[in-house]
Amino acid sequence: MVKKIASVTLQQLLYEWDHGKTKARERILSNFIANHINVSGPDLEEEFADAASLFLTRITTWLRLTYLLGGNINIQLDSVKIFLSASCGQRYLSEFLEVGGILTLLEILGLKSAREIDKCSALQLLETISKCGRKYKEVICESYGVRAAAECMARSFSADTQQNGLSLLHSLAQGNPRYQKQIHQVLKDLLPSTNPGTQKVAAQGLRQIQKLVGSPTPSLVENVLALLRSVHSDVQYEASQLLQMLVDYEDVREVVVCGLIALLTPTLDDVSRATDAPLAQHLQQAAAAKLLGILCDDSPKLAALAVRNGVVAGLAVVLSNARHRNSQQHAARTLALLVEMFKEVEKTLCESLGQEILDEFRRCPEDIHEKLSPSQLDKLIARNTQITLVDSDESDE
Repeated sequence: MVKKIASVTLQQLLYEWDHGKTKARERILSNFIANHINVSGPDLEEEFADAASLFLTRITTWLRLTYLLGGNINIQLDSVKIFLSASCGQRYLSEFLEVGGILTLLEILGLKSAREIDKCSALQLLETISKCGRKYKEVICESYGVRAAAECMARSFSADTQQNGLSLLHSLAQGNPRYQKQIHQVLKDLLPSTNPGTQKVAAQGLRQIQKLVGSPTPSLVENVLALLRSVHSDVQYEASQLLQMLVDYEDVREVVVCGLIALLTPTLDDVSRATDAPLAQHLQQAAAAKLLGILCDDSPKLAALAVRNGVVAGLAVVLSNARHRNSQQHAARTLALLVEMFKEVEKTLCESLGQEILDEFRRCPEDIHEKLSPSQLDKLIARNTQITLVDSDESDE
């Protein structure tokens, strides 16, 4: 009796679908989505009299006929997701793939007419497929899904689209060794983007999957260092977090530290463009000085490496940057830390500035730049291009 009622209900639904126009079909799908969240495959079959595939086929057919024309694509995609995410619903996934479902989703990502909400739904559906196993991850990747997702992220200025794209790439990288390096490379390629949202999620993604591909390359470090010039604080934050992770890899440890030290000193081009307003160069100096302080505080070994590579001279340059107080304060904090860590640094500052100013620096490092004369700063820079440490081989405690 229950099956007979279900059969009648299905016939009524399919009749209304087949004879209905766009608004009627959207109403059917809205009701379907609202009433079938987190249902299982057997539940769907019971409700649709063992013929749920008939309804899925109609949805996918309508999607393939209309997605190029625009319209309310996301409601169709969300309806398909009900089937594909249903537990014990493997047959629905197979049916969707057989009709070219993955290619349809990837084409939606590249459509100029598609709305951001449509692209989000397509990315979420691709992630649902990806989570069904390595076989399906590889099918998406073989269909140029990695490139399509990355290009979608690069073009979009929607935070939701970018985060959904990142979530898909992260899912594709898990348990999929054949394509991990490709996914890592596309994220690396997104770092120089002019889209700050894209830069942010690319740095996030690299932090998530770097351990899957092994040691980073110096070129990756250079790309991440460039993000410290960003005027967007969230981009700077993600770059700093990624650099803190990359410095743990011995192959690029010195590249990271030396790269940060290099950012402390402006180039001639930066100086020629300097104005009273904070420039990217000033923000870069502040971010580099702050991050060097964090790294030195975390690891005496990194602190010694920084001192040997001229960090004191670089910090002195930043102290002389009267156009950007924030840079001066970060540089002063880091320099004060090094004074406490290394007697050689303390001795050199004492010789350059005098004991009285050094004592005042210890008491209140953030205000010391106001008391230093240009000649004292020049002297400090000249004498600290390289400091020889007695215990140059010290390691982390």
